Amino acid sequence: MSKISPMVQPLVEHVARAWQAFDHSAGRSWCVTPAAPILFFGDLHAYRDSPLRLLTVGLNPSLREFPNDEPFRRFPLAEGCVARKPSRYLDAMSAYFRTNPYRGWFSTFEPLLNGMEASYYEGRASTALHTDICSPVATNPTWSGLNEDTRSVLAADGTSLWHMLLEELRPQIVALSVAKAHLKRIKFAPKTNWRVILAFERTASGELRSRPYEICARWYDVGGERSLFIFGAAAQKPFGKLAADQKRAAGELLLKAYGDGR
Repeated sequence: MSKISPMVQPLVEHVARAWQAFDHSAGRSWCVTPAAPILFFGDLHAYRDSPLRLLTVGLNPSLREFPNDEPFRRFPLAEGCVARKPSRYLDAMSAYFRTNPYRGWFSTFEPLLNGMEASYYEGRASTALHTDICSPVATNPTWSGLNEDTRSVLAADGTSLWHMLLEELRPQIVALSVAKAHLKRIKFAPKTNWRVILAFERTASGELRSRPYEICARWYDVGGERSLFIFGAAAQKPFGKLAADQKRAAGELLLKAYGDGR
């Protein structure tokens, strides 16, 4: 039996639980197959070596991660039974943004990350990872189209796994852009209350918004790390009510807020 590297060992149980969540869903009409669970998206090694450990958060993977014509186009290393081996599986997740990422969705996070001197891709000071708070399992329909019973089945495995994963990854900044109700899923010990740290009263074109778009922040303890969680409501896509320049400006201010609050 081959040895598991020190980089992989801490995540062996997480990988097993991701596959367990997938196996619990396999065969259901809403579970995308053929597919694999997605514990995270992005380069794990580069994330761990980054000066700033930054995660983004969604609900669960898109069905577009496993296209009908070529299901493992985005995760070629995750095809077949060998993909259940922890090292192979983590390599598959880490290669995502170097392979064939679903840019139409992830590009909406990029300007915010760039403002924090980070990116999912190479070329910035820090490399970010993406995670999903509800489930690592891709579904059809998407989360909003699933009934409550199905969401409960998925979240029973997925939300606890997400907490385990973050305790291991120890992020310093966590950016969420989901429906506000999902903030109740966060079970880490809070250090502060949520507070508005940034409000956009106008659109990118200068028009006055009917309601300011607010970005809120709260400090949590995550695996012994003081971690700044930032939240902005989603609008079909993450931080979708902000233009790219506004997201970059928000990222710069959020990075300062993290530095000031450490």
